[in-house]
Amino acid sequence: MKPAIILLAILVVGGAIVWIIDRLFYRRNVDENADEVQGITQDGADSHGCADEACGLRPICPSEQILAGECRQQPVYYDDEELDAFAGREADGYSAQEEEQWRDVLYTLQPADLLGWGQSIKHRGLVMPAAIREEFMQLAGEHRHLGQ
Repeated sequence: MKPAIILLAILVVGGAIVWIIDRLFYRRNVDENADEVQGITQDGADSHGCADEACGLRPICPSEQILAGECRQQPVYYDDEELDAFAGREADGYSAQEEEQWRDVLYTLQPADLLGWGQSIKHRGLVMPAAIREEFMQLAGEHRHLGQ
């Protein structure tokens, strides 16, 4: 009976030590790299390129970062330069034909380009039509859940 109690005590103490070391390392790592965990470097650039593969590993989902304008500083064009004509428009200020222009671009994108395109739109000073924004968020969510 005595050897079993000693073994149990060793296991409990060893487990407590491992847990404490893990908690201390985790807390120090999070404190030192808080911005990096979110994917934002000190100069405001996105160190991860806002790739959706990391979604769930950061406190803020990349899709939310895009809408908040926290990602890449320089816009990248996705063969959508014609959308720059809509700079300064409000989400509810588009005609059905103009929404269709947005839709044409959205549905010709590769799934892996969705989040980057959303960033580019934000940094170019463009506001998606409300309907297109909903479709964009749905497509981005589907892409994230499918793990593509």
